[in-house]
Amino acid sequence: MKYYKISYCQTCMNRLHDLKITLPLNLESNKDYPNLEFVILDYNSTDGLGDWIKENMMEQIESGRLNYYRTEEPKYYSMTHSRNVAFKVAEGEIVNSLDVDNYTFDIDKKYKADECWAYRINKIADEYPKKNIFVKSRQRRHGRIGFYKNEFIDILGGYDEDLEGYGWDDHDLVDRAMALGFSHISWVGYYYFSRIWTGGKDKGANMKRPYKITEKENEIISKDKIAKGLLKANKKRHWGKATLIKNFQEEIKI
Repeated sequence: MKYYKISYCQTCMNRLHDLKITLPLNLESNKDYPNLEFVILDYNSTDGLGDWIKENMMEQIESGRLNYYRTEEPKYYSMTHSRNVAFKVAEGEIVNSLDVDNYTFDIDKKYKADECWAYRINKIADEYPKKNIFVKSRQRRHGRIGFYKNEFIDILGGYDEDLEGYGWDDHDLVDRAMALGFSHISWVGYYYFSRIWTGGKDKGANMKRPYKITEKENEIISKDKIAKGLLKANKKRHWGKATLIKNFQEEIKI
């Protein structure tokens, strides 16, 4: 079996209080998979995220298991832009979003998987080596979905940056992929999913406008575009554009 390079991509704007709980446990729970990278995109946080990474995660960075990127450009949080940036800098053949309040295992231990989440994704990839969506289930699409990186970029055109703020971004990406003939393969959510409960205050803290409004607006935009057959996003646009510092030392422009 091939061991695909897998990237777990986490975008974070002032959510250190969640990340410092979930990240160490997620690194530990996936330690046996030999070809795995965690990508942390610090989306102009002001809560000390970079200092915490430097103090606690340099060993993981030096091993190549973790790559930390920071941009100081955004004023507000964008689901679509931040994930596009993280997916573009990821080194993996398979890129997965992973919300910072999510664990990659069942924290309550009601369900014990035989293998870590990365091994499960790799087994699916071995069986479906192209045009696949790695997802919890058909009903639960948001928070953690994955694609082959080349297909995410070349076929789907990334997350649609016409969708602003929070909401419907994952639904749009999956619906476009399905319309383009992608498979929809579940990795069985209850074995690999648990989370810290996130209230509305955290969801909306870094948004320009209330998330309940943008989510509905984004749904309307998405459904209208898909009905018109506009299935590849961001045409004629430099999407996922950012200036970044990688691992506290290297400047990167994408």
